[in-house]
Amino acid sequence: MKLAIVHDALVNLGGAERVVATLHKIFPDAPIYTTAYLPARTHAALRGANIRTSFLQPLVRSEAQLKLLFPLTIAAVRRFDLSSYDLVLSSSTFCAKDVNVPDPARHVCYCYAYFRPVWEFDSYIARFAWNGWKKAAARHFFSAFRGWDFRAGQKPGRLIAISLESARKIERAYRRTPSIIYPPVDVARYPLAHRSEDFFLAVSRLMPYKRMDIVVEAFRELRYPLKVVGTGPDLARLRALAGPETVFTGAVTEDDLIDLYSRCRCLLFPGEEDFGLVPLEAHACGKPVIAFGRGGALETLLPANPAFAVRSSDPTAVFFYEQTSAAVVAAVRQFERLDFSPEAARAQAMRFDTSRFRRELLAFLELSQCGTVAQERATTAAAS
Repeated sequence: MKLAIVHDALVNLGGAERVVATLHKIFPDAPIYTTAYLPARTHAALRGANIRTSFLQPLVRSEAQLKLLFPLTIAAVRRFDLSSYDLVLSSSTFCAKDVNVPDPARHVCYCYAYFRPVWEFDSYIARFAWNGWKKAAARHFFSAFRGWDFRAGQKPGRLIAISLESARKIERAYRRTPSIIYPPVDVARYPLAHRSEDFFLAVSRLMPYKRMDIVVEAFRELRYPLKVVGTGPDLARLRALAGPETVFTGAVTEDDLIDLYSRCRCLLFPGEEDFGLVPLEAHACGKPVIAFGRGGALETLLPANPAFAVRSSDPTAVFFYEQTSAAVVAAVRQFERLDFSPEAARAQAMRFDTSRFRRELLAFLELSQCGTVAQERATTAAAS
């Protein structure tokens, strides 16, 4: 069976790019098609892969540039020639699911989420410092792509969601019921640490909707050392909000990130994500997490203060339930009164280990070879 992988773009180092690196390990001979590839800005494990880029490659030098070219990414992925493959595995948050896969080849999409600016516009841009006319223009622009995103969501023969939270959103948007396979955490790469230095850690792309602002504001009040790892358009605003104890490291290497996980007291995770790999990477090093108690965190972490669940006898996290700096301060205070087991955190991360992802994905892809696209869609429609 000849297999190809298609991913939206390899221009940053986020959770989706980590998944693509794992797919490359599972299928080392499969070419990876993508709109643009910036080796210095994405996962180092992909540098030996057979990566085939689109006509956009000469035009893209950053993620910001790619976003400005977003409408062209649709044309770019549709131009990929995938006629020689038996199975196409797309990895998508926006355009990769829209590839043209000729019969009788199969198309399976690992769909991280629907295209957020189209389906969650107000929450996506809520923290941008845009005036009224700019927000109105952007809303009109993205609303024009809702029909496209819906139609693109019908093209794969099978859809896989990354969590129950993601599956619910995909079902509402595309009116299809996806299967669920949680993303992988390569636990073996992370050393179990029993000691901590006197700093807290936050790791994120610095986008307004990630809500890193409430963390830096909270730590300005607490006057505790905080290291913020990541880059993005919200960096200048966050620097202005932060106190002198907060250090912005910018982008770091994978090895340096693991070192920071190993040495920190605790990881802060203030955003609402459909899954969230970063908290589990911290768990793999034995570190607890303070997280916003919504979205994928409800599926991956064991809170000491659950709102709607039985209290864990061996918690790995503290949740807060309002995205405010005051709520973060209260959660940090609660964290300081509790004891956390590094072994319990590591055991929780092991539930999402790469070996589990590999096993479930290979089993799913074998099953996906049975039946036709029409049969699968009929089954999905009946189930919904």
